[in-house]
Amino acid sequence: MSIHELARTAGMTSGAVQHHFESKAVLMMQVLGELIQSGVDAGELWPAETLPLHERASAFVNAAWQLIYAQPRFVAAWNIYLGTRNQPEVLAQIASLRIELGEQMEAGFFGAFPELENAADRHAVVGLVFSALRGLGLLQLFPSTAEEVRSERSQAQLACLADLIVAHCEAAAAPRKPRKPSRAPAARS
Repeated sequence: MSIHELARTAGMTSGAVQHHFESKAVLMMQVLGELIQSGVDAGELWPAETLPLHERASAFVNAAWQLIYAQPRFVAAWNIYLGTRNQPEVLAQIASLRIELGEQMEAGFFGAFPELENAADRHAVVGLVFSALRGLGLLQLFPSTAEEVRSERSQAQLACLADLIVAHCEAAAAPRKPRKPSRAPAARS
């Protein structure tokens, strides 16, 4: 998608877009950041930690999907990111913005799922959750599967993802059994 197409979609001129943003990639990162922040500000993205765990996990996964990953702007942003892979300075800027956004998303996730606070694999869990959501969102790049992504199949995958969050939270919150001391082998004479 060119700056001209982007501007036309937004009801702006190309010059106005170029004046306000140094690159398409920066613009799209800002759009993605705004999408996420608007969901956070509205209290829609992060469910209250007081909700029952399964309800909380389902609410989060569905809100993240609806507010961020199922949005056409998500695919547009990734089209632009992928189109800038030969522009190291733009990629460095995107990487920096993604790190900041990733830290905000992790903090929100751990706030919504405090059960994971002390889990050794907590960063792996949050990484897996967001990778799965991104993957579902990126399937929209392929027109033959775009309807499939919005279908019952994607809903089933989102439900599985919520179940994964629940399983990790329950495992992290479960009391750990102390290890039994191992018996020393009997001395042979």
